[in-house]
Amino acid sequence: MGLQNKYTLWVVALVIMSNSSIAQQEEMEDIAESAISHEQASQQDINEMLGTGFTKKYNINSITETMLENLFFLKPNQVKQFILYRKNFGDFISLMELQAVPDWDPFTIRKILPLLTLETELPLVPAIKQRIKEGGHRLLYRTGGQSIKTNENQDTSRHQYKQLVSYRFNFRDLLRWGITVEKDAGEKSVADHYSLFASISKKGILKNMVLGDYTVNMGQGLIHWQGYALGRSSNMMSAYRQGELFRPHTGTDENRFCRGIAVQLQKNAVELAAFVSNKKIDANIISDTVTNKAWASSLLLSGLHRTKNELMDKKALQAFIVGANLKVNSKIGKTSLNFIHTAFDHPIKKREMPYNRFAISGRQWQNASIDHAVSTRVGFLFGEVALDKQRNRAMIAGLIKSLGPSLDVAMLYRNMGVTFRSLASNAFSERQESGNEKGFFFNINYMPNPRHRFEIFVDQYQQDWPTFSTPGKKMGNIYSFQYTYRPNKKTEMYGRIQSDNNNLKLRIHASFMPLPTLTCRLRNEMINIQSVSRKIERGQFAYLELIYKPPLAPFSASIRYSFFDTDGYATRIYAYERDLPAYYAVPPHYGEGTSAYLVVQYKLGKSLQCAGKWSMDKKKNEWRAQVIWQWGS
Repeated sequence: MGLQNKYTLWVVALVIMSNSSIAQQEEMEDIAESAISHEQASQQDINEMLGTGFTKKYNINSITETMLENLFFLKPNQVKQFILYRKNFGDFISLMELQAVPDWDPFTIRKILPLLTLETELPLVPAIKQRIKEGGHRLLYRTGGQSIKTNENQDTSRHQYKQLVSYRFNFRDLLRWGITVEKDAGEKSVADHYSLFASISKKGILKNMVLGDYTVNMGQGLIHWQGYALGRSSNMMSAYRQGELFRPHTGTDENRFCRGIAVQLQKNAVELAAFVSNKKIDANIISDTVTNKAWASSLLLSGLHRTKNELMDKKALQAFIVGANLKVNSKIGKTSLNFIHTAFDHPIKKREMPYNRFAISGRQWQNASIDHAVSTRVGFLFGEVALDKQRNRAMIAGLIKSLGPSLDVAMLYRNMGVTFRSLASNAFSERQESGNEKGFFFNINYMPNPRHRFEIFVDQYQQDWPTFSTPGKKMGNIYSFQYTYRPNKKTEMYGRIQSDNNNLKLRIHASFMPLPTLTCRLRNEMINIQSVSRKIERGQFAYLELIYKPPLAPFSASIRYSFFDTDGYATRIYAYERDLPAYYAVPPHYGEGTSAYLVVQYKLGKSLQCAGKWSMDKKKNEWRAQVIWQWGS
């Protein structure tokens, strides 16, 4: 009887974890859809969030404060309480012990459970030999193609395939290395892009060192932020930029990363970091045959090299970057000084258009800033004040406050001067770039009990100078209200209504489990916008999705059928699609038609995982296949 009870409890725990995993997946999908909906998708690679996709697990007894911050949905006070609890009471003996951590509610625990594991802890700073011997390896191969007519003259059909080979070694994030070889569909090269890195952490005063390719994230994104960041949404953490200063570049972005060396030292409460990068990036180079001069008219970020013009722009501009960071930690938070200098081998000279009046020009550019993130009685305060080469200013100031166990608020004020510019910014703003914007963001989350959750945000902003998409001064008002109802652990429904400058968006979404092995999702979304000519354009999108995922089986599958009918591209609607592990897709739906896809995954033991996806609509049929081989610890 005792063995039977243990088996029953084990099965129940697996079912709960399966439900939590689905909830976590939906959380990540919502984050991606939010970023895409605000035109920030092309600027980010969501796979950078966890480095290896959504399947990475952390040991609950060794996960660091920075790793917790990288999960995006944890509030600063929750991260602080977790670290204090583990420090005061010792290692966790069960994942269910999370219920005892102050400020950790069932909603948060449900989302984080799929990302945590409980393991016997090794020595805090193991020797290098031990790190190499006991580390884990992952080899990934992905390919795919599509049957679509093209006017481009390709040599063979195989060039239409997308190819990716990725190898990773990781020992508890203390020792890592990896290499990525990638080619996009339509590119003629067998391997169009190479990326490699090696990093070591927590060795004496060396907190972190990365050789090769890496991303740099400073402050609140005013002067430099290359990693992933949340888009504007009702997520309480969307206003706050958080992440590691240096992180190995594990995504497939071909331009937004550094190549060289980055070193971060720590002695007690003081941290000192510096980095050097020298790499070529894609740019449009204009040559004047009369004066024999050349300049870059624009920096290109797509990473696509399929046509003659795209190949001419490939790695056409040399970029040399140096930067430094000085951080002082205290019991209540941290304060940092940041500096970055960028030099090019060709000057930047953009077209003479009104929106380029204050654009960066010349061969070099500098930015400096000071940022802080501290916990006070008033709440969690964060912000950044920045200067550019011409001493133009920008600032961000925010507050996150828990008014009770069920009520949280966030506020953010931004004032970025019309003339302020930085090369690799990713700040909280309408355009994501720093400069030419003033605004105030207010967010409130209220959860009176686990069944009901209300999320509201308001964002008002003003742009005083023309932008590429707006010929004159622009004032914006965005209002969003979302209500989520969870009658039980197997069912979730939410409705969202959002007004963006008189453009209305409405979404109704439901997810439930009629069987322990089956999840069903339904969504209906509508959008109404007013065009420049005052004409009202409308769009509608709906889908039905079935996800089959037995808790104890190596096989899982999901199928979705979608219908869409919009008046044009302006009323496009984005929807996250389930895809291969460590990959994602959020395509726009516009025009009139239907689409469908099937995703299948199968695990062959503990080390080998195969996955495939087939999708179709009226324009194309597309397929992807992937194999992941993992070995070691």
